[in-house]
Amino acid sequence: MNPLLGLRLAVSGGREQLLRRAFTATGVGVGAALLLLAVSAPGAALGRSDRIAWQDAATAVVSAETPDPPIEKADGALFLAVSDYSDGNPMTRAYVAALGVDPPVPPGLDRLPGPGEVAVSPAMRDLLAATPDDELDNRFPGRATLTIGRAGLAHQNELVAIVGRTPDELRGVRSVAEVHGFYRAAPQGGIRYLQAAGLGTGSVVVLLPVLVFLVIVTRVAAGQQERRLAMLRLVGATRAQTALVAATETGLAAVAGAALGWVGYELGRRVLAATVVFQGGHFWAEDVAVPGWALAAVLAGVPVLAILTTLASLRSVQVSPLAVGRRGRRPAPTAWTALPLGAGLAAQLALGLSGAGGTGQLRPILAVLQVVGVALVGPWLCLLAARAVARLSRRASALIAARRIAYDPRATFRAVGVVALAAMAATYLGSTADRPGPPAQNEDQRLRPGVVQINTGGVAAERVAPLLSAETVTERWDGSAFVVSCIELRRVRHVTCPHPTADPGGPVEPGLGAERFTVLQVYVPTDGSLAAENRVRTRTANLVPNAIINTDRDPVDYHLEQTFADFDRLGGVAALFVIILGACGLTAGVIAGLAERRRPFALLRASGVRLGELRMVVLVETAVTMLVTSAVGSALGLVAGYAATRGTDRMWTWPGLPVLAVIGAGMLAALAFAAFALPLVGLATRPDTVRYE
Repeated sequence: MNPLLGLRLAVSGGREQLLRRAFTATGVGVGAALLLLAVSAPGAALGRSDRIAWQDAATAVVSAETPDPPIEKADGALFLAVSDYSDGNPMTRAYVAALGVDPPVPPGLDRLPGPGEVAVSPAMRDLLAATPDDELDNRFPGRATLTIGRAGLAHQNELVAIVGRTPDELRGVRSVAEVHGFYRAAPQGGIRYLQAAGLGTGSVVVLLPVLVFLVIVTRVAAGQQERRLAMLRLVGATRAQTALVAATETGLAAVAGAALGWVGYELGRRVLAATVVFQGGHFWAEDVAVPGWALAAVLAGVPVLAILTTLASLRSVQVSPLAVGRRGRRPAPTAWTALPLGAGLAAQLALGLSGAGGTGQLRPILAVLQVVGVALVGPWLCLLAARAVARLSRRASALIAARRIAYDPRATFRAVGVVALAAMAATYLGSTADRPGPPAQNEDQRLRPGVVQINTGGVAAERVAPLLSAETVTERWDGSAFVVSCIELRRVRHVTCPHPTADPGGPVEPGLGAERFTVLQVYVPTDGSLAAENRVRTRTANLVPNAIINTDRDPVDYHLEQTFADFDRLGGVAALFVIILGACGLTAGVIAGLAERRRPFALLRASGVRLGELRMVVLVETAVTMLVTSAVGSALGLVAGYAATRGTDRMWTWPGLPVLAVIGAGMLAALAFAAFALPLVGLATRPDTVRYE
């Protein structure tokens, strides 16, 4: 067959065929756009880690667990970066001193700030301009002469200041390290590993429903296409020619859909960048972008997936075209279909409890197995739902719906399967949004209002003498133990006595006596005003540059949950993402089901069943199976999340109310979207549908 003739046959078929291809193209466009947005999520979060990795250069030099930054310059620089806060807003306070004429420079700067100079982020510059000098400016002594560019900032709202100092001013300060380069990408391990593992697994959980959705929209009205291709086979077309027509027909719609998906992705990523807040700021549009190779792979892979799906369904047309339309009933699914899902969950739980080192790498694979398990057990759940409806209801519409489900539960699950997978993904993400594990039992409680806590890391009392007064509470090292009066500690912390003191940040270095490492923690009560607290912070930063300073205003959770709080928000966004996908998938599934089985509906209408009852049949068939499979999917998502957190330093919790609200509202929205397809029942059951030609 000439390829041009194949193209002509593919685009012919009248208005109905054009509508089907338009529907397929639209569905493929939605799926491709969502797929690209899902693929962009890990890169957007990890890109931030890469841009601010330079701040960990000094920590890496003094730590044996993290690889040193690459050597960029022969001349080094003394460097120190410390976490700080201003009115509860996180900021980074850094110090640097060049050790030669050609020192290394952090990303976002053309040169190091010299003594008396300060490099600031744009947000920090605005904050300094809006804050009285004695509250904030003196914490960063010098003139703000340099601006840190995007290459060195996580987001546009990040507060960063790099104070230029002389080498003599930084020598002897604890935690200062000599660096010969700065990270340009976050080293593997640590927070990057946790983010990559969590986001990678979450992306797999999100991507699989997208792929299922793409298969559904590709197979809309597949029965009509098979009958049309069977006629071509009967009039003399070869198998290759029939496959060419089918591939051309599907490929045209898929290519158009991929183009629509690209446009939707470009619009969607800009909307996400402008609306989603992560780690205190919005994303830049270039953050929410997939690499060029991934973009090309998705845009080319979506049409290929659609074509392969169509060709895989042509077996009956190719082997026996006369049998098309006269298929017998397939064997009913049984409880044995739940075995793969149970085995996958058991394997994940066993690996977690055993503490296997490769569990993090296996999590995406286990996620795939669990989603495949849900797809296998779904038809059996639909069959159980049909039997329950038949037993509990005597209405004609409910009985017809139960009969239709029981006759082909696999086709029914194809219509509602995306919602079930979306519910599973949403609950999984909502319960495992990379929260850290439970706190240590002896960890101190929160600070009292107005108290400034200063973690010095261990300095001589003379170093912090200007901060000490009759109201100040200090925690000291006497050479063998941490010493602090619990009665005094109660004045600055919400603790009960007796109260064991906590390690204030690591062991004291061996061989150093109490005369050097004396004061470890200082608690300075104030009148509770922001100005008073800022004055203490400023005085401390100038006395002990490496000090970590906190008040009860700061969003610091001593159980470390706030470290990963933004992942909860990402879990909610991902839940909304997959529920929207579920709504689109359910609508496509209902329309596909009507197109596939419109002749039986037309015969029922011709035999006297009212149109309203037929619409009720579709609604009952959709709603009952969607609720049953989604409830089971949500439960499986919780179980899978629990299994994924065993043996790790993360903790499983119930999804928060925002996530549950998104799931519930999404399921109602999905059902409402599906209801828009009910008017099509009238068109699908016109009298001419029952004609046999």
